[in-house]
Amino acid sequence: MQKPFITQPELFVTSLDLDHPALHALDDTEAVLDWTKIEPILSSIYASKTGRPSYPLLTLFRGLLLGVWYRLSDVQLSQCLYRDLLFRKFCHLELGGDVPDASTLGRFRNHLVEHDLWDQLLGEINSQLEAKNIILTQGRIHCLTDDVYITEKEHHRCHPN
Repeated sequence: MQKPFITQPELFVTSLDLDHPALHALDDTEAVLDWTKIEPILSSIYASKTGRPSYPLLTLFRGLLLGVWYRLSDVQLSQCLYRDLLFRKFCHLELGGDVPDASTLGRFRNHLVEHDLWDQLLGEINSQLEAKNIILTQGRIHCLTDDVYITEKEHHRCHPN
């Protein structure tokens, strides 16, 4: 059985708390990726309707992406997910809720690799970014135009809409 991939931020902080500029650093990354193309790939690995609820697969995958982008070990990633509100927000983890530990993250990645989904998922992410001429560095967007990197502040030049 899988928990739904939703967050009720009102349960742990007010909406005003989530408007702090520091908590919007990954918003562009969140918006630029089409997560609806990721979910069907992930959904193929867990089909059990019984048992203890797992973390939402998209939560775990988003966590693994943060680990890749920020070059974190599973232990470091778990610690960051526990204490970093920005990472929690990106992964849709509630403040008072459970956080995946290092072994959960590692087992999930191994499960993806064993089912030949890890490369497929990263390929989908990279394809989406390449189609938009975007490079991600530490979860931040950089547009590539005429071999010049443009920071996320100038991102509107790459994608005016």
